[in-house]
This record gives sequence, structure tokens and C-alpha cells, in this order.
Amino acid sequence: MNAVDDAVFDKLASGTALIAALGGTAIYWQIANQGTTFPYVIYFQSSGIDENRSPRRTRRMMYTVKAVSDDPDEAGDLDAYLDALLHKQTLTVSGYGNYRTYRENDVEYLEQTNEGLTVYHRGAQYGIWIAE
Repeated sequence: MNAVDDAVFDKLASGTALIAALGGTAIYWQIANQGTTFPYVIYFQSSGIDENRSPRRTRRMMYTVKAVSDDPDEAGDLDAYLDALLHKQTLTVSGYGNYRTYRENDVEYLEQTNEGLTVYHRGAQYGIWIAE
């Protein structure tokens, strides 16, 4: 949902400590452009369902939000900023009310680039509940 994508971006971009640690607004939806310098943040919807428990439309979505860095400690520090901005916080979602946002599952893995660089991914999946 575009409205939730926008709300997550706006919440992250409002985090002055996060933006300072990133060296700017290096926050990307789904994928960073090839050649993007480290560190940066990627976020995307991993899953979502309509709850269908009441006449009001309610949705629960899972968003993956992670820091990407060539330094494992930096990735961990950035994850802490992400957690402070999202866990138990309210998002402003156009057309909906956000009544719950919680960190649910940790995300942590590394990858090797073709050039032999190790890249660290640290973050979480956040459950985001919205209702009309």
C-alpha cells in the first residue's frame, strides 16, 4: 500500500539521529540503486492481510526495515535507530489510522559481493496495523 510505504519513509526520514548516522536521507524502498555508498536503509512490505474481523477494514502488514553497511557494528547501531523510530510508535497513514506498530522478527544476514566485500544487513520485520 502506497500510503503505508509513504508513512514508513516519513517516519524514518524524521529521525535526525538516523539521518545524521546515514550522512543524509539514504532510505530506499525495496532496493538501493547500484553503486549506492554505505550505509543505507531499505524498507519494503513483506506480507499483508485483511483481518476481516469487523465491518471496518483493518489490515495487518509486515514491513522489513533494515540497515545495510560494510561494517557490522554500524549496521547494528543503525538498527537501534530504526527500532527507536518504529517499535511502539505511531505512523501517519493517509486514509487510515495506525493503531499498532511493533517489532516482531529480527533480520540479520550478510552477503559477499562479486568484488569480495562483505555486506551486513541488520534490522527487523515490523507488524503495522491500520484501520479505516
